[in-house]
This record gives sequence, structure tokens and C-alpha cells, in this order.
Amino acid sequence: MSQSSSDNRFIIIGGGIAGVSAAEAIRKSRPEAEITLISEEPNLPYMRMSLTRYLAGEVSRERLFLHDEQWYLENHITLLLETRALAIDAPAKEITLADGAKLAYDKLILASGANPRVPPFPGKDLKGVQTLRTLEDADLILEIARKKARVVCIGGGLLGLEAAGAVARQGADVTVLEGLDWLLPRQLDARASAILKEKIEALGIKVIVPAMTKALLGSEKVESVALADGRVLPADMVLVSTGVASNLELAQSAGLKVNRGVLVDEHMITSDPDILAAGDITEFQGRCYGLWAPARSQGTVAGQNAVGIPSSFQDDPPSTKLKALGVDLLSIGQFSPNVPEETLIAESKDGEYRSFLFREGKMVGSILLGDASLSAKVKAAIESKKDFTAILTEETEVQSILRAL
Repeated sequence: MSQSSSDNRFIIIGGGIAGVSAAEAIRKSRPEAEITLISEEPNLPYMRMSLTRYLAGEVSRERLFLHDEQWYLENHITLLLETRALAIDAPAKEITLADGAKLAYDKLILASGANPRVPPFPGKDLKGVQTLRTLEDADLILEIARKKARVVCIGGGLLGLEAAGAVARQGADVTVLEGLDWLLPRQLDARASAILKEKIEALGIKVIVPAMTKALLGSEKVESVALADGRVLPADMVLVSTGVASNLELAQSAGLKVNRGVLVDEHMITSDPDILAAGDITEFQGRCYGLWAPARSQGTVAGQNAVGIPSSFQDDPPSTKLKALGVDLLSIGQFSPNVPEETLIAESKDGEYRSFLFREGKMVGSILLGDASLSAKVKAAIESKKDFTAILTEETEVQSILRAL
């Protein structure tokens, strides 16, 4: 990719891991670059993925921050906190801020992430209905949870379960509601999920699956959750974790091509060659990742390509680990067979579950629940496309796979 020597003004919108990784990559390759990092939040950029660990008391507030203030000063990165970008004039290569100020750029990187998607429940705007996306959200949730609150967590996905485990550790009485047939439907099969449900319930957390929320009840503050089956659950706080939606308004103002996210190629370049994007805002080859590791990688790739260093994002198999519940878990790649030619080998034993999925002799996915000590070997086998054909028969057992790893 060609890069003009005059391209020296870089603006990054978004202070998450994607934005900071982009800034790091630009500074490393272009010592003289003018870098401006814009964030709507009042805090220094921090590790959003560790918010549930912060809620659980596993990580201190100070350890959340990606860098201290001095780092931005030493690296000559202009950090604009509590600053909102309103619009992008792509032909003029200029952004307009909420206070009316205009900033010119040579290359722009959009890393403004996503926001929680809250279903249109009646009562969703009542006080005490919370989402977990920012450090300020976490502080508010902590304040309520520590009062021995009755907390209903709507959403049995990764964030919902981690948040449930975290607030339970703070003394809250917690109930998890999942609308689908089992917990972690995007990461686990039904057998693994049943084992996970038992482990979570053993921690004193109530789990209801499937559970369809009908309405959130209360006058000004939420007081209970009404389910479609007629049950009513008392609640001092309702924590909603039902997915996120990419923040597309700025991209749309710039006329960029978008779908569920901003469309990017493997270089993180959008439909405008001078605008790149990274992290939760992006859609790459039909996929919105919403995960820490891809966001960090995409940020680095965007920063490198912005300064003319060719770099490509590698679409690694998605992997998931569970925090804040004391449950060892790895879910990576595809976990259920889609066609007869795919082979699933699985076992559940002593509260643990292991499954391995193969296609044409190659491992394409795995679930390790209860003991994920072989995570590194499993990931290496999938990424290297290791061939297990020689040991795969109708009688093959999990132990044979473990020995072959």
C-alpha cells in the first residue's frame, strides 16, 4: 500500500484496546507522527475485558489501565478524554467534535467499538436496569451489588455469566435468565452446558433456562422481572447482557460501507482508503468478533497499514475462556458437526467435559470444561491443521486424542 510522506496526521476515534494498539503501532513505526486519540470516556483507556474481574474483586482499579498518563505524554500522543466525534467529512478529511471544533487528518482509524443491545422490554428504562460496558457502569453495579442486592442477570452468554459470578462474589443474590435452551449457546453444546449449569448453581447462583423475559416491573426503580410463564422474580437490579451493536453513526456519516459492522478488508481498510477501522466496530468476512484478542490484533494491523507498512489480519479460530466463576473452560472453533462427514468425539466424566470435532482428519474445534490445561496444545493442533486421520475410527476415544496431542 502506498503511503505519502506528507501523511503525518493520524486521528484514532476510540480508546479501547483496538484504538490504543493502533496508536502504539503508529508511534513505533513513525516517531514524528502527530497522533490524536479521542475517547468519550472520562478515564484513561483501560482493559474492558477485565471489567468482570474488577467487579469480582480480582483486579484493582489501577491495574485496569492500559498505560498511565505519563506514557501518553512521553509518546507525544494527544489524548482527548470526554470528547465525542459527531461527524466525518471524508472528502475534506476532517472530523467535527461535539463542541464544534474541527480536526483534520491524513489517516483516520475508527475504533469506537459497540454498545450494549437491550431488548425492548417494557420497563427497560427504569432505574436499576444496568448494562456492563464501561468502568463507570462497573462502579455503579458494584455499589448496588455490595448492598446484598437481589440481582437478575438477563443473558446467559459469556458476559452475562461472568457478570453474574462477579456480583455474586460481592454478596448479591443472583439469578441468571437465558432465553435459549442452554447457557453459552455460542460456545457450548447441550451436554457441556448442562455440566456448566451444575457448576454455576453449586456457587449459589440460580439459573433458569429457557426463560423469556416479558417485562421489567416497578414505578421509578425496577422492582421485579416478569417472565412469560407467569413467574415474577424480585429484583433490586437487572443486569442486561444480550449482545452488542457496533457504533456505526460516524461511519455512516462518512459514507462508508457498513453491514452489521464497518466493512473492512484484511488490512483493516474501509471503503475509503484513508479511513481504517478496528475492533468491535468492524465486520471482516461476514464476522463481527466482539473479542479482545482480535480487537488488539486488528488495531495493530490498522496502525501499521495507516503508516504504509503492509500488514494483514489473520482470521484465527475464535476461542473463549470463562472468568470470574472459578470454572476452567476453553471453547475454540466449531463445536458441533454440521455435515455427516464431520466427526465428534466427546466424553463427560467426574464433572468434566471434553469434545473434539474433526473434518477430513483435521481438528476444527474443541470444548474443554472443568480442566482446560491442554488449551495450548489444542489451539496449536487446530492452528497447525495437525492430521489425526491415523487414529480416527468409530471406536476412537477421547484418551486417544489426548495422547496424540
